[in-house]
Amino acid sequence: MMTTHPEWEGRPAPILPTLPPSLRDLSRPPTPVPGCPVCLRLAERRDAARTECDRSAETDANVLLRRHLRKEHGA
Repeated sequence: MMTTHPEWEGRPAPILPTLPPSLRDLSRPPTPVPGCPVCLRLAERRDAARTECDRSAETDANVLLRRHLRKEHGA
């Protein structure tokens, strides 16, 4: 007699919404929108943190830039 094991049976993966490219790959820094003063300020903040080798401040600037891009530019 053969016993079935439901945990061994493949189950379809849930369908996840597609994210814009800027949010899909978090290993790449976000790209500021040309002409946007807020994007420019956050990119400058990130560059200054990189120059000072302050990875925490660089990450913070990236998070703020991604949040701004999502909210203001739909990216």
